[in-house]
Amino acid sequence: MRHRVAIFCNVQAADFTRQFTLRLVFGLVATSLFFSAAHADIILTAPPRETTEAGEKLYEPLANSLSELLGEKVVYQHPGTWHNYQKQLQNDKYDIVFDGPHFAAWRMTSLKAKPLVRLPGSLRFVLVTTVAENDINKVKKLIGKPVCTLPSPNLGALTLYSMFPNPVTQPEFRQIRGGFKQVTKELLAGNCRGAIMNSTFFYKKLPVETRNKFKVLTESSPIINQGITVSPRVSKTAQRKMLRALTTQSGTAAIRPILDRFAHKANAFIPAKKEEYVGKNLLYDNMVYGW
Repeated sequence: MRHRVAIFCNVQAADFTRQFTLRLVFGLVATSLFFSAAHADIILTAPPRETTEAGEKLYEPLANSLSELLGEKVVYQHPGTWHNYQKQLQNDKYDIVFDGPHFAAWRMTSLKAKPLVRLPGSLRFVLVTTVAENDINKVKKLIGKPVCTLPSPNLGALTLYSMFPNPVTQPEFRQIRGGFKQVTKELLAGNCRGAIMNSTFFYKKLPVETRNKFKVLTESSPIINQGITVSPRVSKTAQRKMLRALTTQSGTAAIRPILDRFAHKANAFIPAKKEEYVGKNLLYDNMVYGW
């Protein structure tokens, strides 16, 4: 009898030891995860419009400057591909994002992101065809015809889609990779009958002799320029510091690469206002195009 009791007591002790050990392990893991999350890097990103190396040249100066400003590690992460960018945005993996107003408006609606600053000026797009297209003089004349655009969810692509909301009366959308320069080449080569381009590219970057080969069918209404939004994970104190630094010339050195590419005449960002993004969420209406 005493033997059986001893065995029972040993079993109970072993079971208690296992349970205690498991609880200890789970506790340590949970504590580790908590402190890892509490001390996680702040992730800065932007759309993969350029290579990883080019992205680092554009955005790492800003990440380094913000790290010093906030006293927290801010790292730039290149998304790699548009598909991954969309996936990570939808999973709320980024803390500080520089991109277009349609993305910002989506994050504000879906992820409670806050608009912080934006580039001065506005974005506008032109729908063009070649002067040789004598029978195409109105937007509706492109219905059923191939029209070149950058791939969705580029803002130009979504602007083009919004011009033809009825799927029965739409052009044949041809998504072109390689930027607006490649879109221009495709149009001149006769691979499409129309194309949508950023107005700044069309009016300021195309050589006059090339631009004279096109005629503008319509120009979109202006929409606010690209900007920076922050997730609720970024503290109010950090947001105030960033707002002050990014809207004064004291922070120009860190953002100069961004300004040189997207707003070369600007000396700094300007504060962004929540009401500016109302109605700018074009992504819900165009999920069929890849969002």
